[in-house]
Amino acid sequence: MVRLTIFSLALFSSFLGFGQFAKHNTWSYSLYLGGSNMLSDLGGANSNGSSGVKDLDFQTFRAAVGGGIHYHVRNVSIGANVIATHLVGDDAFTDLASRSQRNLSVRTDLIEANILLEVAPFPSIPVLDRMYVNGGVGGAYFQPKAEYNDEWIKLRPLGTEGQNYIDGMQPYSKVALVLPFGVGYKFPLGSFSTLSLDLSMRKSFTDYLDDVSTVYADQASIAGAGGEIAAALADRSVNGYAVGSQRGGSESNDTYFFVGLKFQRAIGAHKLSSCTNFDDPNRKIRKRRKTNNSKRFYL
Repeated sequence: MVRLTIFSLALFSSFLGFGQFAKHNTWSYSLYLGGSNMLSDLGGANSNGSSGVKDLDFQTFRAAVGGGIHYHVRNVSIGANVIATHLVGDDAFTDLASRSQRNLSVRTDLIEANILLEVAPFPSIPVLDRMYVNGGVGGAYFQPKAEYNDEWIKLRPLGTEGQNYIDGMQPYSKVALVLPFGVGYKFPLGSFSTLSLDLSMRKSFTDYLDDVSTVYADQASIAGAGGEIAAALADRSVNGYAVGSQRGGSESNDTYFFVGLKFQRAIGAHKLSSCTNFDDPNRKIRKRRKTNNSKRFYL
């Protein structure tokens, strides 16, 4: 978590430093409030699981908050963002027998830092000029936990799939590479602020956001290496599963997504030239064509 925080601060500092030398630019900050949902091995819809939207479980939406700083050039911007949430998966939320009998659940604390390139693909078309697409790269620090006797227990140190005693099987990393991409639409709030409806997916490069990936390990060996709690959380089914039985699906990594509202405002808006305006794109575009002096930024 410390390394991810340092990485985020370094991103912000580099953006601010570049702004000291850039001319004719617009900077903005953003605040994000929305919800998150995880598509993983746990819970899901009442059908065979997958990492796609058909496995979406609305009961597992949780709050997400974040913020960022952005640099704009006409209809393109690049931003550094940080967002925090809890990702939830619970077999109790599905009627699919293979999952509900497994009876596993997780709450994963997650903090993500990313760099996103955002483009307004239709800058000259009214209404559509407020639409945007984005994509980028990021890193996520995650900590899966399970509730046991009214206490949230960190799962990674327990080695619930034998990571602590099977030769050559190391604990999974706390940090994962993620590729964010999404779409959104901006609604102007005056001249220098917008409110966006934003939908953004995350392709992760780990299958352990929910602490579940491969097969059941030997319970006695898990208890010997990690303790009785580790054994209890490795297999929470009523009858127990045999060693080697499928616990998760390692053929695909876990994914998650955010949907929410993003408030964005130009930094130093009161100092910006009157020719830089965000709430009337058609009027300013026409003015630029006549005078060739105006510049419109897609905040």
